[in-house]
Amino acid sequence: MSSRDATPSLYQTATQLSIYQQASVSVRSKRGLSFNRDYYYKKLCKFFRLVRHAVRVWLIVRKYAIESSRNSREQLYNSTEILFDLSKFRRPVEETIGRDIRTILKSDPETRTEDDIRMIAVGLGQTVSSFTEFPLQRQYALARVAILEEFERGRVILREGHVAEKFYLIVDGITDVYKLRENPQTHTFSSRLVAVLKKGSSFGEVALINAHRRTATVCCQTDVSMISIEREDFIKIFMAKDAASEPDFITFLRQLPEFRGFPIDKIPHDNPRICQVVYYRMGTLMSRDSNEDEWIYIIRTGCCRVIKALTQVTPKLVTRKKPKVMYDNFNTQRASQYSIEALGTVAKPKSPVKPAKCYTEIEQIREKSVFGLVSIVFGQLKNALSVTLISDGAECIRIRKNFFMKMTPQSLFDRLRREVRPYITDEDLQKKLQSEVDWTAYKHLLVKRIYERNARNRLITFNY
Repeated sequence: MSSRDATPSLYQTATQLSIYQQASVSVRSKRGLSFNRDYYYKKLCKFFRLVRHAVRVWLIVRKYAIESSRNSREQLYNSTEILFDLSKFRRPVEETIGRDIRTILKSDPETRTEDDIRMIAVGLGQTVSSFTEFPLQRQYALARVAILEEFERGRVILREGHVAEKFYLIVDGITDVYKLRENPQTHTFSSRLVAVLKKGSSFGEVALINAHRRTATVCCQTDVSMISIEREDFIKIFMAKDAASEPDFITFLRQLPEFRGFPIDKIPHDNPRICQVVYYRMGTLMSRDSNEDEWIYIIRTGCCRVIKALTQVTPKLVTRKKPKVMYDNFNTQRASQYSIEALGTVAKPKSPVKPAKCYTEIEQIREKSVFGLVSIVFGQLKNALSVTLISDGAECIRIRKNFFMKMTPQSLFDRLRREVRPYITDEDLQKKLQSEVDWTAYKHLLVKRIYERNARNRLITFNY
């Protein structure tokens, strides 16, 4: 074979190989495309099957919902009594005592049995949450003598200046409390709303305890139901007195270090004008002014809070002064010197603001604590602090200050001057309040500045 014959054969074989390679590549590419097409087709079919099942489920649920609503509507239409859904027009029922308990409370207290008393105590405890604040023994005592009274809207329950005869606890309804205020210019009196009492609130106990006249007028805002306790029953329940040789509270007084050396045997425990045992509910004002109060309070059980009324202050922080804004006679802001000289601008006057009051808690006194000795021992001081006593649910023994000062020997006075710690003055309390307000305002201002600085830094970083 010649060289010419060999060369074309080699050329043909090379060309054939290249054709085979192109064919194999095309086949592979077609297989890859077909493989990807089949994969996505299967995924799409699976998605459509899921959608179809979801639609079927939704149609089944909708069918049952329509059938149930149709059945309920047919039952409503077939009823001969009502032609509408009562649940749409039903007024929310307030939880209150039952009819049986109301009937028992309206009956004569002397005819009540032990089961009736137990039913009243349980019913009031379940419906009136404040009734459970009383000790269990007093709950049953109240259930034994309480009488249910009902008043219509607009009825006056008690008036300011009348003699206190009853103690009231609201079971249902809302009442308004009014007080008479005198106009210093016209010297005329007008009633002013000072409080609104709702279910669970009580009133009338302070006048009964202190033997004072009513200090406010109570009127019904709505129909009101309340239980009332007569004055004699209230004294027996909340101002216990024992005719025995030595009651329990006299034994309790012997344990106090403040009464060591005091002639306790001379305390007339059967005379409520000199010594009483009184229970104060939570939130009751026991003593408005410790310097003017006539009683010494010894906490037997529970606790009380000693608070003081202070003048509300504003923070005094040293900051950059803002430019003074001037206003003309038309209350228009002017900034140029020409307008100031031409129109005669003046500084905008500020309306005087009456300083408001705020209350701060000085201390919390608990069992075996005595309140009122500070005014006796340090009563001669000019700047003696006057504080207020609020009950957190406490039973107290009250003794007249005049009797205590009359029967206290000089040695006990000298010891009390060394042991009793006086309160700080009003000036010191105002300074502490000012420093606390300044510190709180500074913390808020510092946090605000840090937040604004971080916000500016984030904004600059984002722009770049």
